[in-house]
Amino acid sequence: MHETMKTLAIFLSFACVYSTLPAGAATPDDQIAALKKEKDEALFKIQDIVNQPVTHLKRTPDMVVEHFTDWGKHDVVTPDFDTVDIRATQQKMFDGCQYVTCDLNPGEVFIGTELEFNEMTKYFYNDFTVPKKKLTEPEMVEINQLCRVIGRCNRQLDELENPESPLAKVHQMITDHKPIILAIIVVLAVALYFVHKRQSQKAE
Repeated sequence: MHETMKTLAIFLSFACVYSTLPAGAATPDDQIAALKKEKDEALFKIQDIVNQPVTHLKRTPDMVVEHFTDWGKHDVVTPDFDTVDIRATQQKMFDGCQYVTCDLNPGEVFIGTELEFNEMTKYFYNDFTVPKKKLTEPEMVEINQLCRVIGRCNRQLDELENPESPLAKVHQMITDHKPIILAIIVVLAVALYFVHKRQSQKAE
């Protein structure tokens, strides 16, 4: 009887998965639009975090200032959204500097301890003429989670925009026939339950 209930639970779990497929995304175009919106929202949230304002100060002769050539505009890397952990690439290279500046900011300085450099966040910079705020642990964790959303959306968009792939065909088949598939799963689950129940009764 234990095996019967275990098998039934598996079938019902599949039924739950199918029942939660988005009903409003019936066509590939609808699904593509929804995924692009979700991806853009995640991207904009990351940009808001990465591009937070930093303190700008007017340079005075008494300031001890460390000079840099730029804020990392060159060689922008697209992160692997499925695996990137920006905590591992955060560099607190300005912590030892009271003030910093670069050729792009004549007459201005920034407070070193407020800043960071991170190779994996350059992809999200809106402005390369200013340094970037040092991110907190919760902010970096949130960015990692949002990157996973972008990675998932990219994979699903690829499946939908390249319909010849087997995975895309399966996805589309499930979406197009969700009510029928769900009904079949439920019927099979119930039938399996009664078959096992009858066999158990005979064994007794």
